[in-house]
Amino acid sequence: MSVYVDTARHPFRGYIMCHMTADTLAELHDMADEIGMERRWFQAPPKASHPHYDIPEHKRVKALALGAHEVCQRTGLHYAARLGLEWAQAQADAPRAVKYQRTLARTQNYALCARETKPRETEL
Repeated sequence: MSVYVDTARHPFRGYIMCHMTADTLAELHDMADEIGMERRWFQAPPKASHPHYDIPEHKRVKALALGAHEVCQRTGLHYAARLGLEWAQAQADAPRAVKYQRTLARTQNYALCARETKPRETEL
């Protein structure tokens, strides 16, 4: 499963929150179900800039334990834009799809850097 949680730390109603996104909407919702998030907490345009869940620290720890990947905020933005592109295409929202394609192009280097800094399984 390719689910990503970023390193953001935003205070909200007594919690410290971060963002969770994934390679596909199905993977995102599956992980949200696994860590006990309600579907009504899913955020997508126009209310949010991209499809994601804001998750509290204790759910973040659970997501990581279940196999989610920790990424910096910039790399998280790349994966969020990729998920946003899927969402925009499903919604037939062409202007938003163009926006996500631009964000993907702009953030491609962040995703490449993240892949290069992950230890290979043979190095572990």
